[in-house]
Amino acid sequence: MSAVFAKLGGEAMNWDMKLVNSSYEWVERELAFQPVVRGWQAAVRAGLLEANVTPWNGFTMDHVSGTKVGATTFDSSGRRRSAADLLAFARPGRLRVAIRATVTRIIMSPIEPVARRGRSPQPAVAASGVVYQDRLLQQHHALLRPGGEVILSAGSLGSPQLLLLSGIGPANDLTSLGIPVFADVPDVGKHMFDNPRNGISIIPSIPIDHSLIQVVGIPSANGNESYLEAASYIVPLAPILRRGGPFSPSSPLYVTVVTIMEKVPGPLSEGSLWLTSSNPLESPAVRFNYLSRREDLARCMTGMRRVAKVLESTTMDVFRSAMGSLSQDSRRREFRIVGAALPVDWRTNDTALGDFCQQTVATLWHYHGGCVAGSVVDRDFRVFRVRALRVVDGSTFRETPGTNPQATIMMMGRYIGQKMIDERHSRRQVRTSTDSSSNA
Repeated sequence: MSAVFAKLGGEAMNWDMKLVNSSYEWVERELAFQPVVRGWQAAVRAGLLEANVTPWNGFTMDHVSGTKVGATTFDSSGRRRSAADLLAFARPGRLRVAIRATVTRIIMSPIEPVARRGRSPQPAVAASGVVYQDRLLQQHHALLRPGGEVILSAGSLGSPQLLLLSGIGPANDLTSLGIPVFADVPDVGKHMFDNPRNGISIIPSIPIDHSLIQVVGIPSANGNESYLEAASYIVPLAPILRRGGPFSPSSPLYVTVVTIMEKVPGPLSEGSLWLTSSNPLESPAVRFNYLSRREDLARCMTGMRRVAKVLESTTMDVFRSAMGSLSQDSRRREFRIVGAALPVDWRTNDTALGDFCQQTVATLWHYHGGCVAGSVVDRDFRVFRVRALRVVDGSTFRETPGTNPQATIMMMGRYIGQKMIDERHSRRQVRTSTDSSSNA
């Protein structure tokens, strides 16, 4: 995974790869577990190999070509672990957590000209704290101590929204909403990305367990082809309403559905996020422009053809249901598809398959961008034109790392935390050295 993270920033990001790797390993050691693969996941694993998504790589957290089993955040007891569990490694005396709290803006303070130093252009303002409200809508202020920093980790929707609400962003847009401009950073909210997802969902003919994504097919580790993933879950289907029938509008039918999907890597298609008002409790507007780049559409089409080949594998025959009114032995067996089906001529009809991709595209909730590194933040995640403010989350990505960004985002927290500790240690050493020289 470290190679994927390094690719995100390129040479200009100058990552300390040793610290990146050790941060990944720390997260993996605390939160990543090997899942037990069975049922639908086992069938998809066999289908991927039969469809020539090879080699078989077994259980690994490395991003490599072929079929593999990835890590899960569910431990052996079935408990889901999350970044919140990492708080156990903090020093309780130095940590205060506000629950049911919503940050509404960052407090900005001017920097006196004589005190401006460091990056070019030199920041004229600094973050000095945040305003947040509790569940009773009471306002509170959390202020920085000397030498402290505000670290924004609200995600690719929340982080650009908070910067904009705080007067950091495109000056004209902020002024039009009556928001005072503290730093004109034009790319806040720009370069928004979300990985398009398309797939086929089936009601299986046999009982099946419920599973999140465990098995992954990676036809190309360099991001040239879509990743293949699968899940099985319960969904409510709207009932067939009949006068005097057993169903009512409030009684859906719950059925198990299995899905195999492709996820476009990258992607290249991008959109933007913007405020519709200065009210922090109103969601921002966002448009991702899914599959607007022809390269992404081509990857979707290639990915869906691979999905079709997996469904054609002999492993999948057991999930087909008998169709027709003839005897059980002579009825044809087909998939009971929920939602749109692939065009019958999916192998050769690019137009029909492209229409399928456009009409069935959905999210996999891997939003990223909006505070992209190099445009909004520097290589140490510091916001341009503002002192004492960093953004550390997926909003800094131009490209989603690997098949799932969770490990990379949590690694970033460990990485930046250690970097900040090292920076403070270096400043103390400089001060100590300066004092010693003065006394000599």
